[in-house]
Amino acid sequence: MESADLAASSAKQSVLSRRQALQNAQARIATAQSRVARVEIAVAEAERNLADTKVYAPFSGVFSDVSLVLGTTVSPNERLGQLIDPGQLEVAFRVSTNQHARLVDDAGTLRPAPVKVVLSVLGEDLVIDGELSREAPVVGEGATGRLLFAKLKNSGTVRPGDFVTVQIAETPVEWVARLPASAVSSTNKVLVVGEEDRLREEDVQLVRRQGDDVLVRARGLRDQSIVAERSPLLGVGIKVRPLDPNAADKPPEAPKMVKLEDEERAKMIAYLEANKRIPEQVKKRMLSQLEKPEVPAEMVNRLRGRMGS
Repeated sequence: MESADLAASSAKQSVLSRRQALQNAQARIATAQSRVARVEIAVAEAERNLADTKVYAPFSGVFSDVSLVLGTTVSPNERLGQLIDPGQLEVAFRVSTNQHARLVDDAGTLRPAPVKVVLSVLGEDLVIDGELSREAPVVGEGATGRLLFAKLKNSGTVRPGDFVTVQIAETPVEWVARLPASAVSSTNKVLVVGEEDRLREEDVQLVRRQGDDVLVRARGLRDQSIVAERSPLLGVGIKVRPLDPNAADKPPEAPKMVKLEDEERAKMIAYLEANKRIPEQVKKRMLSQLEKPEVPAEMVNRLRGRMGS
């Protein structure tokens, strides 16, 4: 009996030892799981911090005025740079109030009139098509007229800050005659050369003023000779001797051409080929002109000035 009791006690002690070992193993498992959870939290936090270091723009473009430096900390709402989309450029220009009135419809809304944007580069003109898109809601302090914006259909080599010339195609005005402004009196009358070359006065309707000319509309003045410049010496009933203004017209002069020496021609070609700032379209056109026996004098003078010769 004593031997049996001793064996039973030893067995119980062994069971207790095994249970203690099991509890220790379970405690180690819980500790390991806790350590894994902490590591997973650290990984998630690191991934979140990594994602916070990336900034995505809503569109693709070219960066300008970048203020980032390696190692610096970026704060919220800090400006990192300027992103420019070359395909979404606009040209801003100001027109007078009178000109603006001719670009809106009866409801006062700006019409999407076609425009041409001209960029001059070394005597060459790059023409880019566009369309009126919007206007500034306010005139601006110290400014006059209206500020308009035109969207370019193909920006090409134009970049923000370029100084360009804008040409707007207005709605055609029909049944009008273009006369010098000096031909119309303050009461909208003109002097017409009538029978026996004597002057008579006719009423006209003033449609528009543009520069030194006016557009007028009148009945019965088709193919009539009108005095281009009124003076106190001219009046109704005075006999005059009409002069044909077309007789003095001369054909436009052709651009002045010069011949280049082979050495200077080669220097200019090398300068153009090495210049990275000139657009490829303009560069090809200028190189083709330099290959001809005679070259426009204006382009030669510009290149000489740029080359310092």
